[in-house]
Amino acid sequence: MIIFIILLVALTISIIYHLIIYVQSRINLNRDTKFIRNQSIDYFPFVSILKPLKGVDDDLEKNIKSFLELDYPNYEVIFGFHSEDDPAISIVKNLCETHPHANTKIIIDRNEIGLNPKINNLNNIYSFCNGEIIFISDSNTRVDRDFLKKIVLYFKDEEVGLVSAAIKGTQAKNIFALFENLHLNSFTFGIVQAATAIADIQITIGKAILVRRKILEEIGGFYKFKDYLAEDHLMGLEVKKHGYKVIVSTQTIENINERWTLSKIINRHRRWTLMRLNIDPFFYVLESLTNSTLVAIILIVAKSEFYMIGIGGIIIKMLVDYYTSRLICSRLKFYHFLLIPFKDLLMGLIWFSPFIYNKISWRESKLKVVKDSKLLPVY
Repeated sequence: MIIFIILLVALTISIIYHLIIYVQSRINLNRDTKFIRNQSIDYFPFVSILKPLKGVDDDLEKNIKSFLELDYPNYEVIFGFHSEDDPAISIVKNLCETHPHANTKIIIDRNEIGLNPKINNLNNIYSFCNGEIIFISDSNTRVDRDFLKKIVLYFKDEEVGLVSAAIKGTQAKNIFALFENLHLNSFTFGIVQAATAIADIQITIGKAILVRRKILEEIGGFYKFKDYLAEDHLMGLEVKKHGYKVIVSTQTIENINERWTLSKIINRHRRWTLMRLNIDPFFYVLESLTNSTLVAIILIVAKSEFYMIGIGGIIIKMLVDYYTSRLICSRLKFYHFLLIPFKDLLMGLIWFSPFIYNKISWRESKLKVVKDSKLLPVY
């Protein structure tokens, strides 16, 4: 009976957490919508969009094209490559040629300042940018035409140092890509919004980060994060530590995930779990309670006579995830969320992995992740 009570309390806490996530996410979305609506679109600081690339991501051509067709008068796009043999170079060159009005640069540089390959690339192209605002954006992202002129409005406040956008996973064409998008649009979106508003914990995710150039230099530039896995999150913490506001916006950027394999989703989320565990072990352990499905399954296995309670918990979790996701992405249909229990079970199993093995394979490197997500080479 004691085990049943513990599991029942855990499941109740988990369900309450997800309801809070939904309510807070809706509050944040309404707040940001009102903020944008009350602003006059007359602020156009020069923006440098930094695009570190390696290989051809899903629908790369359309992703890049969206950045070259932004409805914004004052920006440049700088593409960074580590190798002359990168197959994405020809795609980017063709797009630049067909968009002659766009202010673009292509930089190929093999220099490495540390163990984080994304930071190496960003550091190599940073010296070529001229913007007052630096917009760091991954190659597997896509934006609406009015994205930039809306999100820079936060910088009208001189105390704002960094703004990050919410991630919206889209375009899934197989089950594992759908798993990823379901996770991004419910778990990731929700926990980022709630952590900021309720616990004053800024979680900065690097799919779309805008930071004032003078502040980036003040905190030590990209060099400061050269040997860390969570360079995006740590950048947000450093900006806040230096006395500036960090805004976690509900303005969305699309993360295009079309065709994923099981190994890709496991490798991606093993990196993320290792990162979260080494940044805040206590918060990571508490995170286990957010997986209502896993808690419910353990309850059903431990006390099968109460299986209806477990099934009820799983159904509530599916419904809350559905409504949370609908706040930012209407493309996912209700029947997609019938996969939530299977996705949650997979994520639950991955959650245990960093306690067993703390090494990752990232690009061509094998690395060990330690405190604060610092990277160490594995020989």
